[in-house]
Amino acid sequence: MVVAERKGKYYTASVAGLACCYAKAGTLEKLFINTRKVIKHYLKNEYDNPKSDFVGVRILSLNHIGKKKFVVIIENDGKYYIAYIPSLPGCHTYAKTINKLMKYIKKAARLCLDTGTEVRKTDFVGVYTIEV
Repeated sequence: MVVAERKGKYYTASVAGLACCYAKAGTLEKLFINTRKVIKHYLKNEYDNPKSDFVGVRILSLNHIGKKKFVVIIENDGKYYIAYIPSLPGCHTYAKTINKLMKYIKKAARLCLDTGTEVRKTDFVGVYTIEV
């Protein structure tokens, strides 16, 4: 599962289930070409490949800080739900239920914002499944 976003003048993609597997390009077509190359390189070099399943995307609203909204990416590794916010570097958490996960990711986002984490401008583009 590939999650694509627009960040300024570039598109970026991350691959669910492949830790640290990212691509960047100026157009969506080039992004998916680059993503395929990155995945092939990743698999060829047999990096650690934790299994996770894409669960979904939610919009997170933090009312106490001026109604900021963030896209939250949610995956499941078979034991836990894992969430991260692409526009807040380092903002991630996990839980055994979706309800607890959403509570924890809101706390994590507040902590990131309270400690001065820079909010990256990103526009959610979509989620795509590719076969390699």
